[in-house]
Amino acid sequence: MTLPLYSISIQRRKQRGVALVFVLIMISIVFVVAAVSSRLVVLGERATRNDRDRQTAFQSAEAALADAEVDIMGPNTAANERVSMFGKSGADSGCSAATATRGFCGSDLSPAAYKTIFANEDAATRQYVTYGEFTDREDQFPVSATGALPAKLPRYIIRKAKIEFRNRGLAGKPLDAFVITAVGYGVQADTQVVLQAVISKPVPTN
Repeated sequence: MTLPLYSISIQRRKQRGVALVFVLIMISIVFVVAAVSSRLVVLGERATRNDRDRQTAFQSAEAALADAEVDIMGPNTAANERVSMFGKSGADSGCSAATATRGFCGSDLSPAAYKTIFANEDAATRQYVTYGEFTDREDQFPVSATGALPAKLPRYIIRKAKIEFRNRGLAGKPLDAFVITAVGYGVQADTQVVLQAVISKPVPTN
């Protein structure tokens, strides 16, 4: 049985219409997949960049802790070294802004006080110590406002702890305890890591 010509023409038009719809659906799916993939790539890159920034700030804070340890314990060959200041007879300066005693704080500091001290950018009134300030190691820590280097030098403060250690290796001689609080910065100055460490120092005895 032979179909009329007009019936064959209608069937062909229907087939063409279905194919067009199918192609449009496939193109839409491809666009959605491409958009999602692009979004995932952007998010992954952002997460990687943020993690790198945080690692930079973390290492910066660790460097500040190490610098503070040299400040307290020595050996320190800097002209303005103050190793002897951190002894049994030496009292803290209450976070004085004076150059020689800068950054040596009292035993009691509230969280708000820490935030205020580290946020002060005024060179004349700041109460924290910047990396290398009392150890002559500033050149060992490059910083840059651009690139992959930390945006700022790390900074720290030292306070006397309320505890006193005794070490059997020193025949019961007491040790002073100092708490170091350090802040490190990432590539972005807004990225900050705060670390603390306790340093025990033998007390001079007769």
